[in-house]
Amino acid sequence: MTRFVAISPQSQCWLFHIALVLNIIGMMLTDMWLPMVVGAIITTYLSVDAWVRLRYVLPLKKEIQQLHYQLDELRQQQHDQQ
Repeated sequence: MTRFVAISPQSQCWLFHIALVLNIIGMMLTDMWLPMVVGAIITTYLSVDAWVRLRYVLPLKKEIQQLHYQLDELRQQQHDQQ
């Protein structure tokens, strides 16, 4: 999660998907198949990774933080009652 901290997760997702599309277009237009295939595999991995982080990991992380906060409040209330 801390690999690309200079840009937001949404921007990363767009960047990697655009790079994948450009790689596929480059595969169709040029004869450099091996570098383009390697680039397409790498950008596919980065695109899927960014999409999963944006769609699932970040919302889950926020929810876990909220649950920890609520748990701390409940522990404090229980401690105050005793």
